[in-house]
Amino acid sequence: MEYNGVIYRPPVEANTILIPITEGCSHNSCIFCNMYRSVPFRAWSLNEVEEYLSNFIGVYGGYAKKIKRVYLVGADPFVISAKGLVKRVELIKKYLPNVGVVSMYARTDNIARKTDDDLRCLKDVGINDLYIGVECGSNDVLAKLNKGYSADDTKEQCLRLNSVGINHCDLLMLGTGGKGHGLEVAAVTAALENAIKPTKILVNTMSAFTGTKLDDEIQAGSFTPAGEREILQEEYTFLNGLELPNTYFWAIHPLDSVGVEGMLNTDKSRMLNTLARAIETVDETLYKRVSRVGTL
Repeated sequence: MEYNGVIYRPPVEANTILIPITEGCSHNSCIFCNMYRSVPFRAWSLNEVEEYLSNFIGVYGGYAKKIKRVYLVGADPFVISAKGLVKRVELIKKYLPNVGVVSMYARTDNIARKTDDDLRCLKDVGINDLYIGVECGSNDVLAKLNKGYSADDTKEQCLRLNSVGINHCDLLMLGTGGKGHGLEVAAVTAALENAIKPTKILVNTMSAFTGTKLDDEIQAGSFTPAGEREILQEEYTFLNGLELPNTYFWAIHPLDSVGVEGMLNTDKSRMLNTLARAIETVDETLYKRVSRVGTL
């Protein structure tokens, strides 16, 4: 099978086997994202998934029995019904019998469409470590980003995941509030994360790519992005406000001006010190976050 579009996956899943089951994004309307603009959303059929797995076995042979974790490709695999996801996981385990964890991106609204029994069933077949585009903890900012759900929605759905034992890894974005709003966004985002207790927090910095509505708004003057110092102050305030000793913090995305990562229970002070030094010394003229070429 030939995959339509670019394959994206969280950086921390770099060593995980990728299994495509969807293409594109069912929402595809966030103003900052152009990753799937030219790719119509569709779910691969069971036959297509099986053909891919059969070809995989033909290439990798006995290695398949060693695979214990897979990542399902697409911006929105969790949009598939619980029954449909179970069938696809069962198919994966037919070819990769030792797989114990099946991870993927999951939108908050697609979690909401599944019952508690659905979530328990998905947990039972090995679906775990869902990557959720939280972005920030401000309802107003998320509405402006056209995310399609609120921070309150995310809190409700992540607590449901917690209750059935499905881990979630939260994707956050610095600079979403624009100039002058970094500290207030940091505070509400830290409060949200403390409440929903993710196993991982992955942070990148919002930039305006050409062809996005965000870039258009900046050019029109209706959105003013924060400068690099404010973005670092937002990150410092956010990190400082986290009370999650068992959570891994990752902020070494290529769009982040300063890379920090580590466990919050052992590495938080070190990361805060790194950010504090950067805030004092940053040269804001070196960073350009508007009209960038490429994709998020």
